Amino acid sequence: MKLLTSPETDLWGGWKHPECEVWAGALNHADLDALKQRVFETPWREPNLVQLLVMDQEEGFFRMWMIRGGELRQFAPLQPNEQDEGFYLD
Repeated sequence: MKLLTSPETDLWGGWKHPECEVWAGALNHADLDALKQRVFETPWREPNLVQLLVMDQEEGFFRMWMIRGGELRQFAPLQPNEQDEGFYLD
């Protein structure tokens, strides 16, 4: 994982920087369930602010997970998904 919002690395681009830390990485062959569990178990100072964007290689878009009510839950998008009829336009 790499910090994208560090003023020293300036990977964000432009002259403005977000007021939060943004980390990114490509985790080839990662156990995504284990990754989500690790994020959930991390002792965050403000767990309600954590947003985890995950996309498996078999998926077409990111899913957003957040910690709410003592659990890590998927918030967006819940549907449609790649297996739904008509998801991909011919």
